[in-house]
Amino acid sequence: MDASTGSGGPLNLCLSEDGLYAAHVSGKGLIVHSDVASENKEVQIARIKEIPLKSLKYFNVESSRTSDDEVVSRRLLSANDNRISVWQFTPLEILAEIENIEPGSLAVDFGADENEVLVFHAWNTKLSVHSLETGRSSVIKTPKFAHHLGFGYRPRTRHLAILLKPETSDLLTVHEPRSYELVNRTVLSTIDAQGLKWSPDGKWIAIWDIASAGTKVLVFTADGQLFRTYSGPSGVDDSFDLGVKQIEWSPAPNKGVSGILAVGKVNGNIDLLRTRTFSSATTLSHVFQTDQQCLNIWRERYTSAAGDAEYAEASCSSALSMSPESAGPPRGVLTMTFSPDGHLLATVDTARQNVVWIWSLEGTPTLVSALVHEQPVRQIVWHPSTPQLLINTITNTLPAIRWWSPSGHPLIARVPIQRNESGKYDVRWVAGTNPNSPFWFSSPEQHVIGYLSTLDGAVEFEVLNSVSSKSLS
Repeated sequence: MDASTGSGGPLNLCLSEDGLYAAHVSGKGLIVHSDVASENKEVQIARIKEIPLKSLKYFNVESSRTSDDEVVSRRLLSANDNRISVWQFTPLEILAEIENIEPGSLAVDFGADENEVLVFHAWNTKLSVHSLETGRSSVIKTPKFAHHLGFGYRPRTRHLAILLKPETSDLLTVHEPRSYELVNRTVLSTIDAQGLKWSPDGKWIAIWDIASAGTKVLVFTADGQLFRTYSGPSGVDDSFDLGVKQIEWSPAPNKGVSGILAVGKVNGNIDLLRTRTFSSATTLSHVFQTDQQCLNIWRERYTSAAGDAEYAEASCSSALSMSPESAGPPRGVLTMTFSPDGHLLATVDTARQNVVWIWSLEGTPTLVSALVHEQPVRQIVWHPSTPQLLINTITNTLPAIRWWSPSGHPLIARVPIQRNESGKYDVRWVAGTNPNSPFWFSSPEQHVIGYLSTLDGAVEFEVLNSVSSKSLS
């Protein structure tokens, strides 16, 4: 998670990907909180030069690790329109600075490792890669996007794959680590490529085309050679093909194989492609017959005038015949996220943004549970190592978190945090072996970290730490 400012507004809390560190800005001070979930939590403060800050980002340690033995340093990046500072921890101090940045940069981030900084320049004219080790810069011209769907680093080897748009055609280029020398350049057969994603095992690059082109997913080998073009399930009338909304790879636990590519469609279906052939093995549908049998349907209900809520078992027809949300596009897969072992898939459909569908992918894929809420779902977040799911809905009543596991009754707990009128909170699990499975629950003004506990049937959020982005507490 990164933090960014509006025009001179306060910079909100920035959390590391694993949730173990938090940072924010107060005046001219950079405040970094370490070991936030333990009794040994530490706060460091340092003076910053880039006022006002435009962005504040952590380096994601886990995703960049190339071997089990490699030690990757924690780093933090702060930037405004003309200066970038890279901070080290213990002690908190500036390690390197990049000055005289061209005005109007679209995005700044870390690159393949903690010693590289990416700068996407105005109008997507070029991407500059600055090496903190050598002091040199590499340039890649005309990146198509300045966000994470436009480029990606190969797991472990850190080769860069990036979409370019020099003229009328989309290009895919693959580059060597560190030197960024060109490995391969491919002109794509897309009308308007929407993004690329590496498979977690590093074997494949998938690119999907704009929905108006119909179903079109291009699968490339790691060196940028076209391997397969997926155009939808065989034997299905494609005259009503509304195209692809998004894609998602299944995880590769313990450095195994990513077995599934999920293709979320505009019509609300999800095609599951087995990576051995990249042909459709199964199609999941969010449309059900109201008389069909289904188990483990849970519906949120309020239990008090104060706004407390719980999940109650509901009939299949009760859940599936609800009036869909009228806001937003008529159909489409809004969210798809795999459990860490790849055995479960949680989805949200645009037509019913208040329902979370949970599918088992072991054997024949089946619906194992659905959770129906009063408000639209904002986030569904799997625990990084166990099959636990946090569900965060948009609610301007009482802040609350929803929790699901295949082995227990789903829970709803009120979170002791300042109520936000927009109802847009954020959640993030904290990595580690803590048996209580702590997580962050954040509003723009306040951020609490804690875990759920149950006593005599009642569920409570136990606070471990609280951070305010407006104070040094």
